[in-house]
Amino acid sequence: MIFDYGGVFSSPLFGGLENFETTMGYPEGSLVTLLFGEGTYIRGGGGDPCDGAVDGDMPTHDFHRLERGEITLDEYVAGLAERAPTVLGREIDLDAYQRYLSEMSLGVHWPLVHRAQRLRDDGLALAMLTNNIREFSDAWRATFPVDELFPVVVDSSRVGMRKPEPDIYVFTCEQVGVEPHAAVFIDDNADNCAAAEELGIETIRFADPWTAIDELDAMLERRGTRSIR
Repeated sequence: MIFDYGGVFSSPLFGGLENFETTMGYPEGSLVTLLFGEGTYIRGGGGDPCDGAVDGDMPTHDFHRLERGEITLDEYVAGLAERAPTVLGREIDLDAYQRYLSEMSLGVHWPLVHRAQRLRDDGLALAMLTNNIREFSDAWRATFPVDELFPVVVDSSRVGMRKPEPDIYVFTCEQVGVEPHAAVFIDDNADNCAAAEELGIETIRFADPWTAIDELDAMLERRGTRSIR
């Protein structure tokens, strides 16, 4: 059983970014493009950010490189400042952006945490697969007992791969000790789920914790796997 972190165990990331963009007077949609590239990254939908140079068969952007651990957070921020006049039409106010980040609330979907704890107690193999940033590691791991709950944690910034690249799913399954067709993956991003499905991994597209738990329990019952809710 493989779980995403952001937008699944946590509330959606970068909430209120559009309001911040409006408050700062940046053109509509320009801040998302600057931060992540073209796409709908913060909404968890299809359209993984993909503007920038091409890395093999996978489009890339500085945010991708940050999530793979190829550049530091400081290097990423320096890139934002350099590109901002072209994308936003003026310089980005980094102090205001830092204040926005510091005030951004990040909740935890505790019903899903408790359900995962029962899955672990029932003997199911659990793993977390997250696209994340090396410098944020201590902060997100502290939101709930991540390392206690998940024997396998695959952090993109530590392994040099990121979703939806196929290799990171294969790597995660290898760490768990299961073949892809035996795994289940829960993520809020459509592209990440689609990439997993292409490898034969069954997926659950996360919308809210209670719906996800119901879909997970139905899947376990269909597979004949006992688990106490």
